[in-house]
This record gives sequence, structure tokens and C-alpha cells, in this order.
Amino acid sequence: MNGFEKCDNGHFYKEDLSSCPYCPSSNGTASSNGSNDMNKTMVAGANTGASSNDSAKTDVFGSQNNNPNQTKVFGAGSGTSAQPARDLNRTYIGGVTDADESSVGGSKIENTPRSSRRIVGWIISYTLDPMGVDYRIYEGNNSIGRDAGNMITITKDPTISSKHVNILYKKGSFWIKDEMAANGTFVNGNELEIEKAYPLTDGDEIRLANTIFKFKSCE
Repeated sequence: MNGFEKCDNGHFYKEDLSSCPYCPSSNGTASSNGSNDMNKTMVAGANTGASSNDSAKTDVFGSQNNNPNQTKVFGAGSGTSAQPARDLNRTYIGGVTDADESSVGGSKIENTPRSSRRIVGWIISYTLDPMGVDYRIYEGNNSIGRDAGNMITITKDPTISSKHVNILYKKGSFWIKDEMAANGTFVNGNELEIEKAYPLTDGDEIRLANTIFKFKSCE
């Protein structure tokens, strides 16, 4: 091979070197002609200059300015303004942000806010869904109609008024009142007078226009 010499041990090296850089010299170490210390493990792609990483240590692929005596944890990062670094001594729950964390246990799972009023009954309809659909009745007023501002919004029946009826629970009793609904409100087949309150009892059938409900009380 032009430009190369072969030593007694079968190594090829450049002919401008005085001796084979891969064979031990008289003092028992590799020749100083090569830049790499053959008694140490070198990492592919590592810089071997005088100011480079100590090749006796293991380098971490993809790391930048890392201390080779430390273990690199993927995804830990040093943090940015958009994505701050995470404390690896804490447990993180997917979907919970740092802003949601509490001081107890270092994490917090968000809960759906519950109503401040007690549930006192239900109305159930098989007209809106053959499998049945139910709506909770709470203490105080429970407005029902197509408008989104009602406590119970019914959109499947266009014959229901925007504010059709109100069910009131007060002092252990239920009352129902038609709110000037165009297509009327019926309890057990009887149409209610407009804006007049009628008592409501467990098992009563309520019809709002073309939609029928069964009323159930938990009192």
C-alpha cells in the first residue's frame, strides 16, 4: 500500500511516522505519534484534543457541556421560558400542570366542580332517547327549556319553549309552574294554567309540548 508501512505485528501505519503507533514502545505504552491513548476506551465522534473530554470516562451521546460523572436523564432538560425544567425528585402526573400542583404530595388531580345545591329528585325521559335520559332536580328553582341559560336545556324537541317550565323544591315540597310556554305544560294529562304553581309528587308524568318526563323524588 503506497504511503503506508507494515509493522512486525501486521499493523499498517503512515510511512511518515517513525514507528507503529499501535504497538507498545519500549516503556510499555503505545507510541506517542498517535493522538489517541490506546489503553483507554474512546467514544466514536469524541474530540481527542488536549482540552477535550477525558477519554477514560464515558461520554453521553447527544449531550452538551455535560459532566461525565453524572447520569443524563432524557427529557429532564435545563428548562426554557416556555418549558421550565422539572424537579426530578418529584412525581409528575400526566395532564396535571405545575400551576395545578398542591403542597400535599407534590401533585393534584383536578376535580369537576360540584353543585352547591343538594340533589332532591330527577326527571327521566324515554321520548328524547329510547334508552332513557335523566336530569337532576336540585334544591331551589330548576328552569327547563331550549335556551342554554336554563338549569336543564332540552334541544331535541323544537316545540319546547326557550323557557318552558320551572320546578321548585322548597321546605320539603315540589312545585311546578308553566312559564307562558306556547305549547303548554301537562301533569298527568292535565294542562297547567300559565304562571300558576301546582304541587308535584313522586311518579307524576310531566309533558312539555311533545316530550314526556317521569318525575322521581328522593325525599
